[in-house]
Formats: sequence, C-alpha cells, structure tokens
Amino acid sequence: MTNRHRRCLKDRMYMQESVRRICFTLLLLAFSFPVAAEDFTNALHAYLRLCVHAEIPNGCIVVGLVDEHGSRIVSCGTLDNGSGQEANGDTVFGLHSTTGTFTGLLLQDMVERAEMKLDDPAAEYLPYSVRMPARNGKEITLRHLVEETSGIPDFRGTLNPKRADDPLADFDAEKMDTFVSGCQLADDPGTKHFHGGVDKGLLGQAIALKAGTDFESLMVERILRPLGMDSTRFTLTPELKPRLASEHNELGYARQGMDWGVLKPLGGLYSTANDLLKLISALDLRPSSLGPLKNGRWEACFPSGSQQRGATVYTGGGGFGCRSLVCYDRARRRGTVILSTSADLTRSFGNFLLESEWESDQRPAQTNISIQLYDSYTGLYRPASRGFKLWPFSRHQQGTNSQSSIGVRRDGNRLFAQAPGSGSPTDDLLLPPIAGELLPQSPIHFFERLSGRPVTFFRDRRGKVTGLTMGYHGKAVSYEKLSNEPPKAPEPRKKRVAVKVDTKLLDVCVGQYDIPPRAPFPAGGKVTIWREGDQLVCQVWGENAIRGAFNIYPESETRFFIKLNGAQLSFLKNDKGQVTAVIHHSSRPGVPDAEGKKMSDRAQ
Repeated sequence: MTNRHRRCLKDRMYMQESVRRICFTLLLLAFSFPVAAEDFTNALHAYLRLCVHAEIPNGCIVVGLVDEHGSRIVSCGTLDNGSGQEANGDTVFGLHSTTGTFTGLLLQDMVERAEMKLDDPAAEYLPYSVRMPARNGKEITLRHLVEETSGIPDFRGTLNPKRADDPLADFDAEKMDTFVSGCQLADDPGTKHFHGGVDKGLLGQAIALKAGTDFESLMVERILRPLGMDSTRFTLTPELKPRLASEHNELGYARQGMDWGVLKPLGGLYSTANDLLKLISALDLRPSSLGPLKNGRWEACFPSGSQQRGATVYTGGGGFGCRSLVCYDRARRRGTVILSTSADLTRSFGNFLLESEWESDQRPAQTNISIQLYDSYTGLYRPASRGFKLWPFSRHQQGTNSQSSIGVRRDGNRLFAQAPGSGSPTDDLLLPPIAGELLPQSPIHFFERLSGRPVTFFRDRRGKVTGLTMGYHGKAVSYEKLSNEPPKAPEPRKKRVAVKVDTKLLDVCVGQYDIPPRAPFPAGGKVTIWREGDQLVCQVWGENAIRGAFNIYPESETRFFIKLNGAQLSFLKNDKGQVTAVIHHSSRPGVPDAEGKKMSDRAQ
C-alpha cells in the first residue's frame, strides 16, 4: 500500500469517526427540553409506592415531614385490617421502642417537678420486696434505668409464654420483680447499654409508685395531653382501633400487636404520624408548655439506645412486625417521622430524607431525553476508590460480589439505581433503600429523584459509557462500569398460601414427636401438635426452639408452614395413611432438615 493510499484510508476513517460522533451528539440532544422541578412530596410518594410494592403489598408506610414552614404527610398502602382503608396521617401504628422516649420525657418531668432525681438509687422508689442488685459497690440509679445501662441481664430466657406471637402477655410486675431480686448484674451499672431488658419496666413502676397512680394515666396527664397527642395511647380506644394498621413480620404475614404487659414503658405505645410531628415540633420548632421541652432539656429524653449523629437526634423501634422512626435535625431545624407495617426501614432512611432537598424552587428540574439513551447506562458499577464506603441497604440488594457497587436498570421509560449490600443502621445512604429513580437534566447529567443528588455518566471517545459519579455532601463519588448486565428489579414478597384441609386429615398429624440431637436443635427437641377448631397448633421444646405455641398452616394435607419464621413441616405417612414422623425444614440457608419420630397420637 502506497503512502497516498494510507493517507486516504486514514482520512476516510477519520471522517467516519467524525460522522459517528456527530450522529451520537445529535442523538443525545434529540427530544431534550426542560420541565418544571418536581415537588418533593410527589417524589416521596412515588418512592413509597415502590416500597409498598416490593416490601409490603398489603401493608402501608406513612412519612411525616415538618420544618419552620409547616408539616405534611405522605403515605401509601392500606391498613390490612379488613376495612380497605388507605393509610394517612391519622393511621395508628405500634411504636415499640420509640415508647422509651416518652418514658424518658415523663421521668424528666418528674425531675423538673423535684419529685425525683436522676441519680437517686432506683431502690428508693420500688417496693421493699424488690432486692435491687448491685455490683462492685455501685447501685442502680434512675439514670441507669432510663439509659438502659443497669447491668441487669436478659430476662427473656426465663419466659415461658402461652403463645409465641404474644411472648410478654404473662410477664407481670410480680414476675419482673422476682427476676430482678434473684439476678446478678452482668456489668457494673452505667458501663454497658442493653436494649430490650427490664430497665424501662422498672422505671415505669418506680415513676407510678412515686406519683401514686398508674403509669398510663400519668403519661396521658403529664405528657400526651399537653402535647395535644390525642391519638397516642397505651390502650386503644374504640375510636382508635379501626385506624390501627396491621403489623407484618419479615415474611410479609400480617400479625396482631402483642401485649407488652409490665414492659409497656419500653414499647407499648400506639401513635400516628400527625401526633409524632407534634412531638418534633415541640422540641424546637414551636413553643411548648411541657417542662422538659420548654426548658430546653429534651435531649436527656433520648437515651443511649437512641442515636445522636452530629446535629441529628433519632429514636425508633420495631422488629416485631413494624417500624417507627422519629428524627430531628437541629441544624436544619427539620424533622421526619416514618411509620411502616414492615420491619425493614432503619434510621438511615430518616437521615436520607433529612438530607434531601425539600423546597421545590431549589430542587433540580427534569429534562426529557430520548429513551434510547437509558439502555447505554444500565449495568453494574463499582467504586473507583476502594477506600470509600457508603452502605445502602435492602433485602433485595444482597448476594452480589461487590457490596458497595451500584446497579443501574431500566424499567419501561424509567431509570433506577440500586446499591447491593446491607449496612448497619447508622451508616449513610448514597441511595435510598430498594432503589432510587434517576431523572435526566441533560443526556449525561441526572439526579436521584428523592434526594436531588447529582449523578453524571461518562463516556469514552467512542461513546461507550465507562463510569459515573454521584454527588454527596459536596463531593463526587466515582464509580467505574464493570458490565452492561442490569440488576433485577425488586419483586414483591411471595407468601405461601394456606389451603383448607378436612379436620380428619388434620387429626392424623396430632400427637407427640421426638427430634434427636441435630441442627437446628443441637440438644434434640420435643414437638407437640394438637387441633383447635380447624387449626393445627404446635409447640416445640428444646434449644433454639420458638417459645410458646404457634399455628401451623397447611399447603397440602402433609405439608405445612410456620408464619412466624418461614419454616416448613412435612408429615410422613405409612401405607395405612398414619403419620409416622415430621420433618422440620428451616428457612435459613444451610441448616439441615431435622426429622422427628412420632411417639404418641395424643397431645398432652
């Protein structure tokens, strides 16, 4: 080939590349025009629809926002209580551990009135029959109880409830006092935090005895009524009951709220988003007549079990079938409430909302671009800097080999980014749980719809997408593209469906079974099954066994499932139709099946 031919070929290739670039640029600019910035409320509602679809198809989420400009409620889903009601700001939820903040407020109110002192020994306010333990000469004080640092060990191993789904119903003051009087402290008072013990129960008992009334009445009189929280109570009134949202366990099954018994000061309150916004407003945004809030000493009401992260105060609860979260950012003077009938949300999502852009005139505006561009952005991206860690979370985003990677996928005419991995509740979120929708500002510049954080895609000289950056606290976090394979979209929870089985077929399963030592029952187990009406009830004794009786639901005449933990039971029959054994199939990966031989046809 001559030099002339080489020059001609080179010029031809250059022209072809130039034409490709021009065509690609024209494609990027095609159909691009700006639209008005979206209201944050609409963006949040679109995100909640995604959450309800993926997490709790029959449940609901309610989010409350409040700042100096006022408050607003965004909600999605139904109460799942048979009424067909849509959730709103007046929907009632179980607060679980968020109750502890109100117990802390009540104690602080007692202190403000000079009726108690935080560093008084708790024994001074408890019955003489209660022998409060001490360790290394250190007594347990009221401060230790409200901060849950008494050192009193976990009591749950002593429980023997009638029902597994209501484990505290029989745990009364007498049983609590007996447990405390007979225990030895696991740690010196004030040295170690332990949540979920008897500390708040003892504190509630001490407060009520000092005030000469019951704890619930005192809470209403001194805290709830002054705050105007008329839909917040320990005991649901006839007016509140129809507004109660059914809780759902991690498998998506609806469950009844449990009786907290003597531990009501720990987790027994019910409330609404509208009521909880009143609490946030009283912290700093609006004048309050309540002593601890009026005098600016409310931070003591958020014990060590709650989180203080920078200028933000958190309190929350859940884990038994719902989630409650209350956050207040003192620097921005804004707060949020999250109430959900699923237990998947954590305080990180509250922080994500607080850091999002709320005001429409400051939110980025979307530009419509060609949908053909979206496919070029889909795929898996990994951090360009290995030292950077921001852990998003979701049950849908686990099982990849790069825990801090980002996956981008297209769903119709919408683009989503989701972050595999599961972080701790106090980690920051670069993206919201489940997935964040990306909206275009230009062919390469996008923003996450909920927070408004910028996302920019990068291409090489040939137009191939090579990476992206996401804006976070004024910095650009870089990711490089690994593959074009997009992640799967979140799918709704799939629940097993119970079928109707003739009671005669249920009766052949009734009896006692003996499981030899083997995981998940290393010391063996005893199983008793009986029938109540058209329902089989089961109880297991042994290490790692569920405490208390629970219902089992038939998928067929020989295969049943447990709603509490997702395990399955298979009954084996001989050629005469008699059940000879039961096999326990754990829902946890890697746990072997455990077979129990039938020892008797009668249930004791």
